[in-house]
Amino acid sequence: MSLRVAGRWAGAFFLSAFVAYGVGSALAGRPAGVALVLANSVLVAAIGALVFRALRRPHPGVAWGYLVARGAEAFLLAAGLVLRARYGDGAADLAYQLAMLSLGLGSLPLCLALARRRWLPRWFAGWGAAGYALLAAGAAAELAGVGIGVAPAAAGGLFEIAFGLLLLVRGFAPATATSPVTVAGPTAAAPPATAAEPAATGAAMAAPDDSHAHRAALAAGAGLLLMAVLAGWANFGVVQPLLAGDATAIVARLPAQRSALTLAVVALFAVACLDVLVGWALRAFLDHAQPTVALLAAWCRTGYAVVLAGAIVHLTGVAGLLRDGAGADRLRADGYPGLTGFQQVWSLGLLLFGVHLLLVGWLAWRSDTVPTWVAALVAVAGAGYLADSAGPLVTADYPVQVAGVTFVGEVVLLGWLLVHAARHRRPTARPVVPDADVRPLAAT
Repeated sequence: MSLRVAGRWAGAFFLSAFVAYGVGSALAGRPAGVALVLANSVLVAAIGALVFRALRRPHPGVAWGYLVARGAEAFLLAAGLVLRARYGDGAADLAYQLAMLSLGLGSLPLCLALARRRWLPRWFAGWGAAGYALLAAGAAAELAGVGIGVAPAAAGGLFEIAFGLLLLVRGFAPATATSPVTVAGPTAAAPPATAAEPAATGAAMAAPDDSHAHRAALAAGAGLLLMAVLAGWANFGVVQPLLAGDATAIVARLPAQRSALTLAVVALFAVACLDVLVGWALRAFLDHAQPTVALLAAWCRTGYAVVLAGAIVHLTGVAGLLRDGAGADRLRADGYPGLTGFQQVWSLGLLLFGVHLLLVGWLAWRSDTVPTWVAALVAVAGAGYLADSAGPLVTADYPVQVAGVTFVGEVVLLGWLLVHAARHRRPTARPVVPDADVRPLAAT
């Protein structure tokens, strides 16, 4: 499938998703409405996949970020159906606002990348960036409890309609053709190439493999650091203190934690998204050790992220009950099971996480880049998560939690990746295009 055809499909999906969700929301509670909202989630995920295909080579970071953001949006909008039926409108609204926050933040870099590649006029991309920024700001305000209505979403919604129509007409292609570029000197920059066309034949680039490994190590290390902060605060600062004590004590504490629990839900969903990005960044960094095992490790962490997102849905339901002002009886009947459900589902997901770390440890041991002691500590961390997750399944009286000690391997990997990325940072060379090879920028 060419980029032009893929772009046209993306345009059709943009417009179809807009209609499907609008009509589905109007028919909320009816079978037709449920089917349309689910169809919207499928279309949204397909848009992310098509854009990822178009941008993964020239802008891999933007492509991965957009793919994960759209995947999260699709998941949350579909989860909103379950939350509305199980917990009520407050929980469904939380899921919707989280989806819009994900869409807005994931689409901002996309607009900038499309302008850089001249697939959109700068003014058009600026409109999109402003619209998505307003959408994200509005969603963040709603999550913080500040009701501002749908006005901030208007600019982004109109942009998506216009963008969909534009893609439907010409697909992914430069906004305007340019005349041949004359290279004035050795530092003159070449026009941006399309995804299907390399930067230039004979272009001189400095150490592409080293540059690729550096970016992957930096992305994985930075992602792990951000996850440690978010997950540490959300889980150990909010969720675990809530779970201390019996059901009566937990229900009594819940109303005072309304705002904190909502923020914890946002932080944990961000962690789930980062898990996917970190998993594939580690795959890119360790792929040279054994490509098949690196791919399996990435999919294990992706699977864990999906299970974690499913666990967070339970927390979202509890936060929704608090937003709706549910009384003690409702909190005891639905809120307490929601908190324990989060813990149980997450614990099962840690089985996949433990397998992921074991595979990463094995890949690191085979790699000529990662020190053996780092690989060993990562593998021990994986074994700890496996033991703590599988132990309660074997016996209800599982006595210890070894991951509280073995998690040090994750911290060591985080620090080593950041140090490695800093030490091996290389300047990116500009491609030098010989005069004889200069060609006009053509649509693909």
